[in-house]
Amino acid sequence: MTPVHTAATATATATATAATRQSVQSTSTVTSSSVFVVNALEKFANAKETRRNKALKEAVLKAQNMLKNDEAAPEGQTRSTVILAALQTAIDTRSANLMTIALDCLGKFITYNYLDDMEDEAAQTQMMEKMVDSICACFIGEETDEKVQLQIIKALLDAVYSTRNPLHQATLLKAVRTAYNIFLLSRNSANQNVAQVTLTQMIDHIFRRIQIRPHSRGTEAEGQENGFKGLSVEDTSEAVVINALPEASDISYQQQIIVEANMACVEMDQKLPSGRQKDNSEDFLNDTATIFEDEIVEESKKVEAIIKQESSAKNIRNSIEASTSDSAEASTEDTLENHTDNGVEAPIEMTQESNTEALATEDIHRDEDKESLKESEQESDFEGERINPLTAENIADLYIKDAILVFRALCKLSKKQIASEWGNDMRSYSMRSKLLSLHLILTILTSHMNIMSSPLVTLSSSNDPNLTPSNPFILEVKQYLCPSLAKNAFSLVPQVFDITLEILWKVVEGLRIYLKKEIEVFFKEIVFRILEMRNASFQQKHSLLKIILRICSDPQTLVDIYLNYDCDGQALDNIYERLVYVLSKITTSQNSPGNNPKDQEIHASGTDTLASHGNLYHKSVVIPPPLTTATVLSNEKQSHSGPQLPESAIKFKSLECLVAVLQSLVTWYANNSVSVSANANSEEDNSSGNTPRQSEDHRMSTERTASHGTISVPRMSPSPSSGGINSSTTTNGPMTLRMDDPEQFENLKHRKQLLQDGIRLFNWKPKKGMQLLAKHGFLDISDPISKGKFLLHTEGLSKAFIGEYLGEGEPDNIATMHAFVDELDFTDMQFVEALREYLQHFRLPGEAQKIDRFMLKFAERYVHGNPGVFANADTAYVLAYHVIMLNTDQHNPTVKRPMTYADFVKNNRGLDDGNNISEVILEFIFNDIQKNEIMLNDEIEAANNAALMATTGGMGALGIAGLQNALTSAGLMRDARREAYQAATEEMGSKTEAIFRSMLASRRCAGENETFTFYIASHVEHVRPMFEVAWMAFLAGISGALQKSDDLETVHLCLIGFKHAIRIICLFHTVQSEDMDLQRDAFVTTLTKFTFLTNLNEMKPKNVEAIKTLLEVAAVDGNYLKGSWKEILSTVSQLERFQLITSGVDQRALPDISTKRLQPNSKASVDMVRRSSTLRSNRSSGRSGTQLSLTEEVASAGSSQSLVLAADKLFTATVNLNGDAIVDFVRALCETSWEEIASSAHLEHPRMYSLQKLVEISYYNMNRIRIEWSNLWAILGDYYNKVGCQSNFNVAFFALDSLRQLAMRFLEKEELPHFKFQKDFLMPFRNILANNPNVAIKDMVLRCLSQMILARAQNIRSGWKTMLSVFAIGARETSESIVHMTFDIVRSVANERFNDIIANGTFPDYISCLVEFSKNKKFQKISLPALDMIKGTIPGMLEIAEKTNVIEITDAHTLASSGQTSQPGDDFLVKFWFAVLYGLKEVTMQSDDVEVRKRALQYLFETLKAYGSTFTPDFWTTISRQIVFPIFDDLKSNSDHQRTLTPEDLSVWLSTTMIEALRNVVDLYTFYFESIKGMMRPILGLFGVCITQDNDTLARIGCECLEQYIETNVEKFDLSCWDLVAETFVHLFEKTTARGLFDDTKDLVNMVKATPSADTDPVNGQYNEPSPSHPDVSEERQQSFQQVIVKCVLQLMLIQTVNELLSKDAVYCAFPTGHLMQIMECLGRSFHFAKRFNNDNDLRMALWRFGFMKQLPNLLKQETSSGGCYVSVLMRMYANLENISDRDDRRMEIEAILIPLCNEIFALYAELDHETKPKNIAAWTPVVVSILNGLAQLQDEDFLRHVPKFYMASVELLGQDSLLLDIRMSLRTLLIRVGKSYEISAEKNI
Repeated sequence: MTPVHTAATATATATATAATRQSVQSTSTVTSSSVFVVNALEKFANAKETRRNKALKEAVLKAQNMLKNDEAAPEGQTRSTVILAALQTAIDTRSANLMTIALDCLGKFITYNYLDDMEDEAAQTQMMEKMVDSICACFIGEETDEKVQLQIIKALLDAVYSTRNPLHQATLLKAVRTAYNIFLLSRNSANQNVAQVTLTQMIDHIFRRIQIRPHSRGTEAEGQENGFKGLSVEDTSEAVVINALPEASDISYQQQIIVEANMACVEMDQKLPSGRQKDNSEDFLNDTATIFEDEIVEESKKVEAIIKQESSAKNIRNSIEASTSDSAEASTEDTLENHTDNGVEAPIEMTQESNTEALATEDIHRDEDKESLKESEQESDFEGERINPLTAENIADLYIKDAILVFRALCKLSKKQIASEWGNDMRSYSMRSKLLSLHLILTILTSHMNIMSSPLVTLSSSNDPNLTPSNPFILEVKQYLCPSLAKNAFSLVPQVFDITLEILWKVVEGLRIYLKKEIEVFFKEIVFRILEMRNASFQQKHSLLKIILRICSDPQTLVDIYLNYDCDGQALDNIYERLVYVLSKITTSQNSPGNNPKDQEIHASGTDTLASHGNLYHKSVVIPPPLTTATVLSNEKQSHSGPQLPESAIKFKSLECLVAVLQSLVTWYANNSVSVSANANSEEDNSSGNTPRQSEDHRMSTERTASHGTISVPRMSPSPSSGGINSSTTTNGPMTLRMDDPEQFENLKHRKQLLQDGIRLFNWKPKKGMQLLAKHGFLDISDPISKGKFLLHTEGLSKAFIGEYLGEGEPDNIATMHAFVDELDFTDMQFVEALREYLQHFRLPGEAQKIDRFMLKFAERYVHGNPGVFANADTAYVLAYHVIMLNTDQHNPTVKRPMTYADFVKNNRGLDDGNNISEVILEFIFNDIQKNEIMLNDEIEAANNAALMATTGGMGALGIAGLQNALTSAGLMRDARREAYQAATEEMGSKTEAIFRSMLASRRCAGENETFTFYIASHVEHVRPMFEVAWMAFLAGISGALQKSDDLETVHLCLIGFKHAIRIICLFHTVQSEDMDLQRDAFVTTLTKFTFLTNLNEMKPKNVEAIKTLLEVAAVDGNYLKGSWKEILSTVSQLERFQLITSGVDQRALPDISTKRLQPNSKASVDMVRRSSTLRSNRSSGRSGTQLSLTEEVASAGSSQSLVLAADKLFTATVNLNGDAIVDFVRALCETSWEEIASSAHLEHPRMYSLQKLVEISYYNMNRIRIEWSNLWAILGDYYNKVGCQSNFNVAFFALDSLRQLAMRFLEKEELPHFKFQKDFLMPFRNILANNPNVAIKDMVLRCLSQMILARAQNIRSGWKTMLSVFAIGARETSESIVHMTFDIVRSVANERFNDIIANGTFPDYISCLVEFSKNKKFQKISLPALDMIKGTIPGMLEIAEKTNVIEITDAHTLASSGQTSQPGDDFLVKFWFAVLYGLKEVTMQSDDVEVRKRALQYLFETLKAYGSTFTPDFWTTISRQIVFPIFDDLKSNSDHQRTLTPEDLSVWLSTTMIEALRNVVDLYTFYFESIKGMMRPILGLFGVCITQDNDTLARIGCECLEQYIETNVEKFDLSCWDLVAETFVHLFEKTTARGLFDDTKDLVNMVKATPSADTDPVNGQYNEPSPSHPDVSEERQQSFQQVIVKCVLQLMLIQTVNELLSKDAVYCAFPTGHLMQIMECLGRSFHFAKRFNNDNDLRMALWRFGFMKQLPNLLKQETSSGGCYVSVLMRMYANLENISDRDDRRMEIEAILIPLCNEIFALYAELDHETKPKNIAAWTPVVVSILNGLAQLQDEDFLRHVPKFYMASVELLGQDSLLLDIRMSLRTLLIRVGKSYEISAEKNI
């Protein structure tokens, strides 16, 4: 019979049995179905064995009589016992025939419930147990008859399925064990198969008996009081808090793992056989019996522990009730929490864990108690249970206990060593036992995951409903399941390895909530180790990757792993991140020699041992694959029957995993993009599927959940405010706050990353690492205790660098080292043990000083903890030092003569304060060090891992080539390398198993509860940080595979990965982050590189697929590609180039835009190819030798219609892009277009594919809203500016023509007032005209605009402004044709559309345009008419103003650039008059033509004078400041508008324009003086500026204009005006005073005095020529002195102006006395300044000698001019012949100045020598004459009063030798007046 038929038969048998059982259970009586008993008895009676067996004959006869005669059963028996006695007697005969009949009858007996005639249920149970014992006893091993075996299996199945008398505990285990043994030991494959199926059904039934009780105790309210909360699906988004025991704080976790692993290694070494271990049925029966009987012993201990626990809990509860009698309604949980001590959970929480602890205790004490308790404990256990009737709850607990016992037994069976591990026999008992146990475990996890994970399936701790229930089922059995997985996870047997991984997947999938820490161990110690081992077989890696693929394909699992491990501060390893990086590393690893990249096809169909039966695990009835001896292949056949698994298959599977991760992230976002409501009903939850989100610990109250939320990350937050994730649920509302807040988790992840970065830096530069860690708050850099604790307790820190940091001699490092050591406790430890413990925390440095400091502190700490061991700390210090030396001496291979024990004792003699240390201690230390070197455990483990990870060949551990491989395969040579690898993997498995044992032991030692939080993800925002932490690994993985592989399946997978990665980035487009942009650009850029469009010679089909993928990405995620559009559109451009080349175009005519390597001398026309549909077909015959040699497949695929359509669709679909995306698209297309043009600009017809597409998408998107078009045109306009100025005519022409077409389309749309879109989209015409030097292009621009005006003038609004600016640029051109064409267009517009220009607010632009024509240098014949047009606009403008009072202007454009301001009521003045006047001023200032400038100046002032009466004062102010005065800006040195003119140009400007402008200003401001009196100050300031210029002509003109302005308007001046006049003169006198003569020449005077004079002839007083310039005088000083000279000249000119002005009677009489006195003071200061200089001969000599002057300088003219004017005006004022009233008011003041001044002048004149100073005499004579005449004309009274004062001075003049005639005549007149006044002469004589 084939295995398939056998499986079918077994299944049918089981089904029939179940149907029979159900029908029998519905029957009320037993007698109606007693026929089978009668028939069985008859068979017994007729058997020949019965005739020879008297006891059997009697028993059968007795039973037959009772049934046939309906007799009563004998006293003390029942009918069933009589029948069973007969059956038992038949069994005892050991006859196969009778046993078969008896067993069949027993099965039916059980099925039809024949034990119901027993009234006592306990008796029924006892009888049932005996029946099972009898059935099991029938199997005696592999010699058992095959038919008997089959009947045993059927009978046991009936017994297990019995519902009236269910099997429990030992009986159940015995039934399972017997079926298990039959499967293993039977020689019949059919029986094996039936046994396997039956065993599977038994175990399935055992677990199906467990009922998931909604709330096993009390009402729902009571359940809530005990910690049960009915949570909805949304509630599952909160963290699940699971009770677990913590690790012991005083036990080194790592140390314990190492110890356990070493013990496991020793145990394994003892088990390793030299050849093959025995593997017979007898030994195996003993093994299975031991394992299943152990369960009985363990269960008995568990019951005892529970009894003790219940009594303890009862006492605690009684005390609680006594203390809380006054608050009966308080919840039990709150009451228990009040009894916690020092943070330890309440005692009830401890009792929850006591079950687990009791179940685990037997691992330690099992061996010593096994035999004594084998039978007695079993009987007492169940007898005790039979004393009291079982309640429903106790029955439920029994079902759970049964399942636990069975599951535990299977786990232990799966851990047993395979006897034939070193052989190839898969049919051995141990191998099949392991496989069956693992398959059954997988069956349980697959079919009954709800039982394993449900928090409602619990063992009751007590009958008291107030106590909290115990842990879920999985927490009771995880201590057995995890070591089993650890033991088998490294198996080299593929079947064992595969089924172990299947179990591991089930654990991760369904139990990760409860096994958080265990799963972390699985990944770190199993998954990552196998994947990273270079020696691991490819089969192992492939199988593991298939499981990882399932994990990666489950979004919920993947995100949960990230939240609970990568974001958990306690889990230093980032499982998700590391997994992705490991997968990426596998994918990108180099292929071994001889591997075919397509070899993954080999493994696609059949190397998985579970592949053919995998579907069985997804059906409702889970049946493992057949494991009979006929179906199980040997390991040798398995490895050689099919092709070897290639390395490429591993890479392909790893690639699948990477892509699955990306797919899961996308799926997670898609499934959770709509947030789940937090107040969903629990009924809805129950109706949903059993998803991982429903797995939640309902025992914890809301408050406890919140309190434990921070436990998982205690080290992540240095401050309380930044602690773990805290959340709470609202108890009085439906809203539940989610605990997996993405922002907080991202912060936690960031915090963890900072910690890891700090650790990484510490392991490179310890000091910098500590600073970085302190900066981020992980420690206090100023606190040694904080640093010490961190270094001691933080995982990941290098022990070597810890030692280096602590060993430094800086005070801070020493203090940290002391704090570090103070955290260690060496109390009650042996010295060498303490030293070993001490040196496990850091690597001891090699420097003696550092070792000394470490040993000193160790000695102090050891003596502190062990005060009586040594006399003092010195002893411990020296001994520690000697032990270190001993360790080095004993284990250093370079030491030739190691130290002996005697030497060691001698070295330590008298060490203990003069006494010797006990030799017992010394001997122990010496022996211990000699046998076991003091080494860091981390270094030992690292060395072992390095040896294991080292590569040994191209095919891993099994890849041995050559003769050795052949001999090994033939069995002639041991595979030593494989054996070594096997031993290493066994060691790793033992270590992992030891980790789990250590975890359990640590929890037991701790004696208190802890909670750990498992977060169940529910937010889509987790996807972004998950992608960010691993995006580089994703990119490397999929890009590496795509680069190396040409297999289309691999390529397709890689491209899917690219799509998903880009999709993830685009999903979070709202996140403004440079990192996101970098990631997106990296993936898109990499994908574009794989198109190979830049390297066409190497293009393959996969590159075409990459192109298609890129286009798909653009179509799907176009709205979020942002800057990545550039790469995509460049690829599209390259694709068009590729298609042209494949169609026959010479590639020299199509330069590559990426390299821009231009090929010259190519005249091919791409444009013609693009436009001609027939050209492509005719090119094939004319291909040149430069064409590419592409495969037909690539060429056809690249030019396929679908690809062309996809590329075109990319542009037509732009209408669907959002506003931001279309901007990014257009920007990228512009950049690509420019690259095309720049790379082919040397060609006659450059590439313009993208430029053409730019025009097309502009048409496609014409209907977009205006705001979007404005953003688009900001880019398009700039680009058209750039392209339109291209030197290539065709490019510029195409751009201009495209621009014209778009503009015409835009102008079809009406523009509302006050908008300026027309202005913007016409702006490129302006820039092209301005920047393109090609006259033809300029002509084209003008014709385009002319056409627009002719066709769309009625729709032009704001566009007039741009058009006029274009015409203004045209007016500046040097080409006569362009200027004439522009002027004709402007003149036509002015004639036909003048009203439109005004209505749209562009009149200033129109004037500006005419101004440009007027300023044109070359064409005066256009400049003058344009100037006339400006003036001619005035009548038209006034006419329009007269027709309508209000001029409606629909555009707000003003000449803002000109700086003018406008008031609300002067719009007309500002917009029209100002424009005209400003234009005339601009022509005046900037025109180079004198005639044009002169006419513009004339028109300007004529217009102002003609129409100024209509201007407001404010507008006059504006005109003055912005039109009139700027004409003279060139005179102001600090003016911002000063032009840079050459001296010649400035001279011409002054002579032709400036002087005329000054005169016009005087005329204009005199004409409108009353209207613009307020402008008098700037007018006078303007004159002052002219006067102070370093230009004699301009200064003189300024003086003349000032004089004219005052003289003309003198009658109009008021006091304020005279104030300004006086202020102006005072300012001018002050500014022109040459103070530099005295201030900057003191050093020169001192040098002259110190140098003997040789330049003067003292005899004749003649001066010689000056000596050369003194070397101390610089050229800059010489130039500076010239300014001093200029000031002297200007002041003299100013004195003359004052003299001339005051000599005019009208001016003199109008001048107020006070203001006139101010001017007199200026004259007086000027006079005395000049006099002072003239008298300073040393200064004058110095200036002459140092070369400042060619002759001896003087200020004689200034002195005489200022003095004469000063005296004459004062004389006139004093005389006051005009009778001016205010003159008399100041008479005394004038007199006080005048008389001393006259005497001073007389004295000065008298001292002059006529011979030596003739010039002085000549200069002063007129002044003296004036004074004498003035004195003579004084009135009598004044004359008589003042004659005594100047009489003698006058007479002294007569003493001069050569008195001049004028002086003599004036003296004569004066003396005559004196005589007359004093009457000393007759009047007639005069």
